[in-house]
Amino acid sequence: MFVTRRLLTIMGFSFLCGGCDKQQPHSPQAEGEVQLAKPLSAPPEVTSEEEEGFHDLVFYVQEHKRLPDGSQSIRGSGTHKGRHLGLEIVLGPTWEAGSLGKDIPVVTYRGIVTYRSIGPDSDALVQVLDGLYDTRVGPKAMGTEIRFTAISLEGDPRELAKGLVKIKLFFETDKQDDYAELFTNIELAARRLEVREKDPEYRLPLVKALQAH
Repeated sequence: MFVTRRLLTIMGFSFLCGGCDKQQPHSPQAEGEVQLAKPLSAPPEVTSEEEEGFHDLVFYVQEHKRLPDGSQSIRGSGTHKGRHLGLEIVLGPTWEAGSLGKDIPVVTYRGIVTYRSIGPDSDALVQVLDGLYDTRVGPKAMGTEIRFTAISLEGDPRELAKGLVKIKLFFETDKQDDYAELFTNIELAARRLEVREKDPEYRLPLVKALQAH
């Protein structure tokens, strides 16, 4: 039995759920964090900052660039028990500003985030996730592109250089059992890219979403 994570209760939480009809567990992602994240100077052991009961991964930002269409590409790398892991995350060019309500001083941005394979390192990543999550899917490789609906919880995803950006991702399909959520945090100044769990119930659908079909 996993202990459900706490989430800062806000009136607009249903907006962050993206219209999902599931009961959402809580998470600390939306809470302000006083401590600054540790800057990285090299690819880390991706599980080095896990919380008990959750598999949150941290990667070194090897490259950040703006693509011709206005999208932003972030390439992350790390290791796990000697295996090299990596992926590319692309933030779409268009982010719509919104609000959680007139009495809540939080600006959100809604857009698209895509996880892209960079080859063998990404194949290793989805295989490692399958092992960490104990989902037993047995993926051979990561899919070329996996698209998520995204809503920012902190920062401005249009301007990553301005500071920490926290984004909640929603993998949505016609099958409710394949629905998944997770978090992606980007802090360019610290060269950090984080892939964080929302809740263990999303482990199986997430691995299935990430694997090549």
